[in-house]
Amino acid sequence: MTALVLALLALAPPAPAAAAGSYTVTVDGGGAAFLYKICLKTTTTVNTYPAGGGDRVCSGKKGSPDGSFDLTAEYTDGDTVWMDVEMLVDTLGHSRTKDDVDITGSHSCTLNGALYAGKFKCENVINKKSFEAPTIEPYQVAVDDPDAPIMQLLSLMAWCVSAAAVMGLLLTGMTLASQLRRGALEERTEYTRQIAFVMAACLLATTAGPIVQALGFSQ
Repeated sequence: MTALVLALLALAPPAPAAAAGSYTVTVDGGGAAFLYKICLKTTTTVNTYPAGGGDRVCSGKKGSPDGSFDLTAEYTDGDTVWMDVEMLVDTLGHSRTKDDVDITGSHSCTLNGALYAGKFKCENVINKKSFEAPTIEPYQVAVDDPDAPIMQLLSLMAWCVSAAAVMGLLLTGMTLASQLRRGALEERTEYTRQIAFVMAACLLATTAGPIVQALGFSQ
């Protein structure tokens, strides 16, 4: 009798797998002051379709004028549901992403904020993600490398200061000599003062490096 029951069980067709349904999420991006793209995926889509984009349903490029929209993906009871959120930061295609955000059980999400300060949040309070601005490393000046761009710029500026100082002295001296030749001795004091100003400017320009270093601004 036992053998007969086992034989009947072996001949019986296997139980059908649970039919895949759908999972819909409403996204409100009206408060996002930047362009973005949102993708929805489930355990069913990840297991059914190959990776590389086919395992998720994406919104395409969106912005605040698009307001609310729905994303729908295949779903089987018990699936985990994720969203990938991509912030488009410039016209060259650079972006910042928050991938695999678990939103299981949520059917309504919002995206708001400004560039690099956007926030993505779903019905479930734990599903909240924030974008942060990239950190910028301090620029180190290679003062010992004369071929470094910043050192070449400083050398050019120093040359321009020297040229301006020489030109100032020459013009002031030429003008003073011309006035003395004409006998306008009453203007000597004015041109002497101009020469003093030009020489003071030359002194300040030549000592700019030591002054900045002494004040600690070059550290």
